[in-house]
Amino acid sequence: MNKKIYESLAFLRTIRNVRKGLITRSKIIKILKNNKFSAKEIAEKINMSYSAIRRQLKLMEREKIVRKIGRKWSLTGYGQKEIMDFIKL
Repeated sequence: MNKKIYESLAFLRTIRNVRKGLITRSKIIKILKNNKFSAKEIAEKINMSYSAIRRQLKLMEREKIVRKIGRKWSLTGYGQKEIMDFIKL
């Protein structure tokens, strides 16, 4: 059973990566993989407070994993990648 718990982009270099933050950032990343959303929309989708989502988005923005355009957040393409992204089978 090889179940992926955290998104690789959820691991940040400049902070201590505690379980709760990793889980929250992983949820945010999964949502942003498909579209751009505001912090409020993300908070509603994963049933968390706006302030908790905003804090994680700001941490990820500092490491250039996400960017804000207007009121919407999106992934930048920077950050840690999955090893399988580089392996051609």
